[in-house]
Amino acid sequence: MKLQIVFFLFVNILVSQNRENNYLPSNIDSLEYYLERINNKFTDNIEGEFSSEIKKIYKNQDKKIIKSIKDSAYFFNAKIKKNLDNILKTIYEANPDIETKDFNFFIKNNIVPNATCYGNGMYEIYLGLFTTLESDDELASVICHELAHYLLEHSLKSVSKRIALINSKETKNKIKDLKKQKYGQTRAALSVIDELSINILERSKKVESEADSLGFILFSKTKYNTTHSISSLNKLKDVDDMIFHHDVKLDSTFNFKNFKFKSYWLKKNTSIFDTEEEINEFKLASDTIKTHPEVPFRVKKLINDFNISEVIELGRDDNIKELKKLAHMQGVNYVMDTKQLDLAMYQLIQKFNKNLIDKEFYYVSMAKILKITYEAKKNHKLGLYVPPSNNFSDEKNLNIIRLFLNNIELFETKKLGVEFCKSAPAEIIVNKEFNSINNFFIKNN
Repeated sequence: MKLQIVFFLFVNILVSQNRENNYLPSNIDSLEYYLERINNKFTDNIEGEFSSEIKKIYKNQDKKIIKSIKDSAYFFNAKIKKNLDNILKTIYEANPDIETKDFNFFIKNNIVPNATCYGNGMYEIYLGLFTTLESDDELASVICHELAHYLLEHSLKSVSKRIALINSKETKNKIKDLKKQKYGQTRAALSVIDELSINILERSKKVESEADSLGFILFSKTKYNTTHSISSLNKLKDVDDMIFHHDVKLDSTFNFKNFKFKSYWLKKNTSIFDTEEEINEFKLASDTIKTHPEVPFRVKKLINDFNISEVIELGRDDNIKELKKLAHMQGVNYVMDTKQLDLAMYQLIQKFNKNLIDKEFYYVSMAKILKITYEAKKNHKLGLYVPPSNNFSDEKNLNIIRLFLNNIELFETKKLGVEFCKSAPAEIIVNKEFNSINNFFIKNN
């Protein structure tokens, strides 16, 4: 079989003074044609009693993906493409029976470590996967797992099952009984809707275990070390614990000789409407994208089924190591470009403290955040970019940043900007974008 890796690279570069953001393909029509073609090819083979309804689900999903691309949800980058293609080539050559010519791997601007298969040839790899995994072996293992979902038709089977349930006699009887209820009809209706909701990417423990097994077989045919199928799973098991748990220590980040950190910047406001119930504002999002459940069970099953030994570190140079820094920076760039200032500041501090980004990127990016914050406050638009803090949110460190950004006054923001720029090492000050922001704060003080 002639090997062909399809990975569109129609890059429209949105240039700032020191970096590139490759959010949009320059030829969106070609990309729309590709998605329409693979979706039509996929849906043309759907048969059965409810085939028209199932096809409609996938047609709607195709439109959502196009909208997501136009909304800059994806990252088109030549370096990532090159390194990912090398890994894909290794997997495909070791598994020549898989028809791969219509496969397309998109990089999603999302800091959560995850990957998904849509069932029609389109796959997603989240930026967070590059920042979490440590080797090509681990990334290849995750890709083989997603290829297994495709080969096992898990997406189609899941949608078909839901459609059949919606049209079943049991569901029709539930709806009939619901209409007879005098009280609690809304609550009961929501319960039924939740039960019948359709998600193309829905996963279960059984489905994931099936993909683990077939994925391991595909993976074992490659040159990669099979023990890394276990280490990659272990890195994905605690998605919720990977996010927003770094102590940001704003009192040391923004404490300068001529402008000391003010304790009232982190003063919490109380309200008669506050409750004692902790609220995790990101739990719904985390649950939605956490499509790899029950990892400990799956790890144990893989080890037992395939007699996998302890992880062996090979110590070689990997493609993914070159991408980690790029992925870390893009995670910050994306939330900065979409003006999610709280997320940008959190990631920037966390990554800098862990030596995941270099000094120049940190100082230029933080100066830019302070400039955007100042301009937003001046134009009374900060609320568009930074939600108010919640006294009982269990996203503690993100909440601290929100308190800070909302509490600091306009005149303090520009003073802070000047002092932060002064604190930068000499080699950073010559950076063109940083120097421009520095002059902006000097001029406005």
